[in-house]
Amino acid sequence: MERLYLVFLSALTLHVMGTSAISCHQVTDFCRGQRQLSFPACYTQHVRTCVTPRGSHPNPNFNQQPVDSSSSESQMDTRYGHRVRVPSEAVNRSRVDASRHVTMTTSVINSSYFTTSRNILQQQVLGVWVGEQEVSNLSQPISISFRRTNCDIQGQCVFWDDNQGNWSRAGCETSHTEEEFNCSCNHLSFFAILLTDGVEDLSRVHQQRLGYIQYCGSTLTIVLSTLTCLMHLQHRRRKLGHCSSIHLQLSLSLLLLHVSFLLSAWGAWHTQGQPITALCQALGAGLHWALLTTFSWTAIEGFHLYLLLVRVFNIYIRRYLLKLGLLGWGLPSVIVILCAALSMYGPYNGLESCSSIPTPSNNRSLECGWENRKSPISLSQSQSSVCWLSDSGVGGRRGVCVVRYGTVHAYLGAVLLFNAVILLLIGYKLLGAGLDAVQGRRRVCHDSVTLLALSCALGLPWGLAFCSYGPLSLATTYLFTSLNGLQGVFLFLWALTMTCRRHHAKSSLQSSSQSTVKMSSLGGS
Repeated sequence: MERLYLVFLSALTLHVMGTSAISCHQVTDFCRGQRQLSFPACYTQHVRTCVTPRGSHPNPNFNQQPVDSSSSESQMDTRYGHRVRVPSEAVNRSRVDASRHVTMTTSVINSSYFTTSRNILQQQVLGVWVGEQEVSNLSQPISISFRRTNCDIQGQCVFWDDNQGNWSRAGCETSHTEEEFNCSCNHLSFFAILLTDGVEDLSRVHQQRLGYIQYCGSTLTIVLSTLTCLMHLQHRRRKLGHCSSIHLQLSLSLLLLHVSFLLSAWGAWHTQGQPITALCQALGAGLHWALLTTFSWTAIEGFHLYLLLVRVFNIYIRRYLLKLGLLGWGLPSVIVILCAALSMYGPYNGLESCSSIPTPSNNRSLECGWENRKSPISLSQSQSSVCWLSDSGVGGRRGVCVVRYGTVHAYLGAVLLFNAVILLLIGYKLLGAGLDAVQGRRRVCHDSVTLLALSCALGLPWGLAFCSYGPLSLATTYLFTSLNGLQGVFLFLWALTMTCRRHHAKSSLQSSSQSTVKMSSLGGS
């Protein structure tokens, strides 16, 4: 009797799990692994009846909420800027009983799960469902808004027709403003924006190329920065002064930045499609900390060059290296700890534009400016590209935008302004007040090369991040990625040049000493 009961219980459990008892977070993996139905058909079938276990972490790509059929319109927004408005007619036709409440579901899915995925805006597909019934041929259409990430692109609202296995525009009308695409469709399904001018497809090609450049540059910087650190450590044993210590700290911070960037990209790929994990939060915090330390030590390098080349006299500062260390490592640590306490870190896909925050003057320059383009300073390449500052924190999107502008854009802007002033003072010191101080064309060329090398060491190529918009945005982004990917190479060549000069000076000194000894011996004889 007990065995019969266990068999019955097992059969009942398998029956329930086979029909509807699938966790909403597992629908994507379940449909991706099965072969009987296409992915869109399987996802549509199971997402309507899936369950969300209590205590589970929220999935930022999946939203559910109860809606009342008595209301004239139901609405739901996603974290990616989609706005969905469903009329009461759709809610009433989706009910299976006399209950007034049904569940409205939205899900953001990568277009790679669909057999035809090219030329889809941001590679994102939005699924919309209400209740458990099919809803079509509505007299009152649903309204869906997609954020327009580039003012120059054109597109059409489409839905996925599983019978044809392709995207279709039947039953959907398209309109657009400077900020968004608006879709009006007479049914519920998977929706997307099909681009009609090839801009987005071209953008993906450039993103792949920029990704290769960035990863190759980061790998090369890691190798050469490690060699630079070893060279400075070798010099520190001989107690050559503060210069070697500061160069070591700058090279070390740059090494940590590129290592944390690669780890953050790996962490975002490893946790893609999952709720926010502690791994991605830790990697995001590490990347933010390494970026701020690089900025800090770049400013410290400029300050030290000012003391050596401009001020020259009365430059003794008590516990100089200790104070610089507290500024270079301590200040970024305090900032990152505060951001971590507010849960500001998570997967970042480049779509969390700060310009979508409601403002009193929401104009074209904000919506279509450099923030919506793939800005290098945002460290974004593709969907879920890195673990970084995310809008999952306490302050939401507004809070993370304040933190991003304050601790990244404003911080970098202040460092670049400070180092630019230092470079101008050094240039004036090298070239003199007028042409009389310049001794020939060779001196001018030598000083110009010196200033160019100093500009790279002082991080001035980071300023190209603020120029990544307008007609030259693509060229500027390529230049930014190439120069900053090779910053470790520049520091290595600078350290190598300094080492060669020291050896040359030492050799010259030894030769001079030997000559003096010989002359003394000859005079004595």
